[in-house]
Amino acid sequence: MLIAIIDQVVKNSLAFILSIVLVVLVSCKKEDPSVIDFGYEYFPNKVGAYVIFSVDSIAYNGNSNTTFNYQLKEVYAEEYVDEVGEPTVRVECYVRNFNTQPWILRNICVQKRGGTNAERVMNNQRVIIMEYPIQEGGTWNGNAYNNLGNVAFKYIQVGKPVDIGIQEFSDAVTIQQDNVTNLVDQRISREIYAKGVGNVYRYHKRLNTQNTLTTGYEVEYAAIAYGTE
Repeated sequence: MLIAIIDQVVKNSLAFILSIVLVVLVSCKKEDPSVIDFGYEYFPNKVGAYVIFSVDSIAYNGNSNTTFNYQLKEVYAEEYVDEVGEPTVRVECYVRNFNTQPWILRNICVQKRGGTNAERVMNNQRVIIMEYPIQEGGTWNGNAYNNLGNVAFKYIQVGKPVDIGIQEFSDAVTIQQDNVTNLVDQRISREIYAKGVGNVYRYHKRLNTQNTLTTGYEVEYAAIAYGTE
């Protein structure tokens, strides 16, 4: 009888110890600080993917304004190794005025995603689009690799849903690229990147007001379709 009681106590003790060990292992797995979500999925850079934007712009020229409306299609066409040995994607940019018109190639840019940042080169200017890991409030100099002057890019929303009109995205990051307003100049730029898609929205405003005359431009790009070809 005593042996049976002792045997039962030992079994209960082993079961209790095992349950504690399992709880500790699961807790360590959940709270492992070495597992970091850098946010690479906001800039997938996947060959074969495309995004179609509706583009609305206004050109200010003193007392007269001119509006433009067209569509832009960005196709992630080909991956290659650049001059520093890093994988880079060539992005072909097509435009058309209406849905029924054929696409016309306008220009080509390149972009790449490394371990610490994502870069895009357009018009021979390299811009740091993102810095990793993505953290709300994080800032960096987007023009660190060009001669356009220091500009503090900033993550102002991370992992939030966005509605850009025709399309809605449940998980996106918003980047403020410029935000200057004074008596003479107004410079506002921001971009939105959706997880698994990439860039889905861009807004740029550059106005100069002198002698009551306003010059500059305002342009908005909003994704209306995306997919893989």
